[in-house]
Amino acid sequence: MAGGSKVFSVFMLIFYAILMYFVFVNNNMVAMYMMGIGMFIEALVNCICTFRSKTNK
Repeated sequence: MAGGSKVFSVFMLIFYAILMYFVFVNNNMVAMYMMGIGMFIEALVNCICTFRSKTNK
């Protein structure tokens, strides 16, 4: 994921920990927005890394 970036992995871990907090305090709409944003960010970063690695070969 994300070219093996440790910084991005830690960022997403913290992001999803905050997401779990919102689920546990029953603030589900904020959690759903965060889930959508998190999945989009992961897909975007993976897409960028995939195309970048193919153009450098």
